[in-house]
Amino acid sequence: MRTLVALIATAALTAPGRTRPALPEDVAAVLRDYRAAMEARSLERLAAVFDPELFLFEGTHQNVGWIDYRDNHIGPEMKEWSGFKVLETRVVDAVIAAEVAYVATVSTYRIVMKGKPLSLAAAESFVLVRSEGRWKVRHLHYSGKRL
Repeated sequence: MRTLVALIATAALTAPGRTRPALPEDVAAVLRDYRAAMEARSLERLAAVFDPELFLFEGTHQNVGWIDYRDNHIGPEMKEWSGFKVLETRVVDAVIAAEVAYVATVSTYRIVMKGKPLSLAAAESFVLVRSEGRWKVRHLHYSGKRL
């Protein structure tokens, strides 16, 4: 818990506009795997990147645990999509510690639903935890708006 508090304090106290360091490859790989799983519309691949104790906010909606998110949110949504594409993504902030990482991104997505494309500008905050040598997404806060 102290590591998480220190990580959040560091992120909050760091001056805006600073040069963002490159993400460590193992953290960047988790984010790439997350986006690839979304594009593939694969719950199995998403399960590999999320911690079982995932806590997710989408706007103000919340899901507690991977199973809740899978069964009551992303699973039913994915069934409605005939396409999902990440058009661009950019890291806007990141703080990496020994066991916890915070990464904020902005992205543009295109979703095809009921034959109609929908473009979204998205903002995401990820908190990853390292367990048994692997990073997993423990918290995700997503918000988006139509373009």
